[in-house]
Amino acid sequence: MVGIDFYIVNNEKEAASSTKCVKFEERVQDYLLARESKGPFELLTGLDQYGDKLFSVQEIKQLVKICDALQTTCRQPTEINLNTRAFAEALKNLCLEALKLNKLVFAAGD
Repeated sequence: MVGIDFYIVNNEKEAASSTKCVKFEERVQDYLLARESKGPFELLTGLDQYGDKLFSVQEIKQLVKICDALQTTCRQPTEINLNTRAFAEALKNLCLEALKLNKLVFAAGD
């Protein structure tokens, strides 16, 4: 499945051996792009599906806020909203764990 994988790492090289991963499915990214291409979700919607990004501590904290906003705004009981909320919850937990472990988050495109 095409998408972006998020990992907890110290550096980009660790992503290959990381066991914990959160998948940002292409259809969820497309849904968010259709809702809002610029604005509060841009840190997620602006990711390149074929590129990589290592998030700074500041950006990880911003991702947590974005995940909170997604869980609040995606309230309709549709499949895409449920998938978006599940992704947001999983990514938030991954980000909080990375902050607790004093590590970073790495996004790897397919």
